[in-house]
Amino acid sequence: MKRRHLVELEDLPWWPRVFRDAATDYLVAAIRRARVYDGLAPRLADAIKRSGAEQVVDLCSGGGGPWPDLLPALRAAGVDVPVCLTDKYPNVDAFNRLAATTPGVRFEGESISATGVPPRLAGFRTVFTALHHFRPAEARAILAAAVRDRQGIAIAEALSRSWGTLAVQALVPLAVWALTPSIRPFRWSRLFWTYLLPVIPVAILFDGVVSTLRIYTPEEMLAMGRAVGGDGYEWEVGFERPAGSPVPIPYLIGMPARGASGTQATDQAGPSHGFR
Repeated sequence: MKRRHLVELEDLPWWPRVFRDAATDYLVAAIRRARVYDGLAPRLADAIKRSGAEQVVDLCSGGGGPWPDLLPALRAAGVDVPVCLTDKYPNVDAFNRLAATTPGVRFEGESISATGVPPRLAGFRTVFTALHHFRPAEARAILAAAVRDRQGIAIAEALSRSWGTLAVQALVPLAVWALTPSIRPFRWSRLFWTYLLPVIPVAILFDGVVSTLRIYTPEEMLAMGRAVGGDGYEWEVGFERPAGSPVPIPYLIGMPARGASGTQATDQAGPSHGFR
C-alpha cells in the first residue's frame, strides 16, 4: 500500500481544542488499555542501556504517551531512568496529571521541537505514535537531529500501514463509545460530543484512517536512518506484535555505532531486522 500524506483533523490549526484534546485523551487511553508498546520494552531497555543515557526525552508527547505502563515495563527489564515529556505544543494539563501520578516522569512546559532539542535535554529520544504526522523530509530531520546530537532514538507507531489495519479502523467508533466513560479528567463536553452529537467518534475514525495511510514502514524508516546516519549510526527496525492484537506495530531504534565502521550485525531472527 502506497503511503499518502493526507491531513488529519487534529493537524488543522482551526480544529477546536475540545475535539483535539478528546482525540489525544482517547489515544492515550486506548494505547494504555491495549498495552501496545509493552512488547517493545525489552528492545528499548537494551538500547537505553547500550547508549548509556541517564534519561529518556520523549518527543511529540501529545497527551502524555504510554509511560504509565511503559516505564514500569522498562524497570522490569532492568532500566530505571526518568522520562521527560516534551512537545512543540505541550498539553501542560495532561503532562501535569501524568507527572503527578507516575513516579519518574517530568515535563517541559515550553515548546520543544523534535528537530531542535536543546542541549540541556540530553538523553535517549523516543517518538511514539507521532512520526506519521511528519512528511518524509521532516521525519528525516528528526532522525538527523538525533544523529547530529549523538543521541539514541526509538520510534514506534501504534498501527501499521496495511489493509488489515484499515479494516480494524471500522471498530474505532465502538471503542470510543466504550472507553469514554473511563477517560479522565471527566468532562461533560466529552460526553456531549461523543454520545449526543458524535463528532468525536467520527473525527477519531477519520484521523485513524488517515494515520494508517501515513504510517511509515520499517523499510522506509531504515532508509531515512541510513540517509542521515551514514556509517556513524546503527539501526534496528522491524515489527512488534502486541499481545492479543491483530495489528503489528513498526519500530526503528538507532544509536551511535560502537565500532569504527558503524556496521553492527547481520539480521537477527524473529520480527526484528537487526542492527545494521
